[in-house]
Amino acid sequence: MFDLSTEEAQLLLETGLMAIGQNRFKSAMKILVALEQYRYGHESLDVAKVILCLSQFQGKIALEFLDNEALPRHPDSRMLKAFRCMALIQLQRSEEARPVLWELQNGDDNAADLAKGMLENF
Repeated sequence: MFDLSTEEAQLLLETGLMAIGQNRFKSAMKILVALEQYRYGHESLDVAKVILCLSQFQGKIALEFLDNEALPRHPDSRMLKAFRCMALIQLQRSEEARPVLWELQNGDDNAADLAKGMLENF
């Protein structure tokens, strides 16, 4: 077995995200599963898995993964919390998401931008 450099792992992650963006979900899953062997539990990999689920309208699976795996590993992750809100919205549970989005919008990071965008659509 060999190890991946940080740059190689980032390249694989970006390739997986590009596959998701092109609706090549099986290819994206293969890339993320392979990357998981080298970067298991890394926050950016967890985000990519959630994006994959949400892109396939699998909000329930995304929410279960976030609640049972990703957020327990990264409880302070504002980005994972924002994607949890997105999963709730996809499941038509917007009222549960709203208070968290209000909290997340107060920042100057990508999670704040994502939260603001979701709040604009309420």
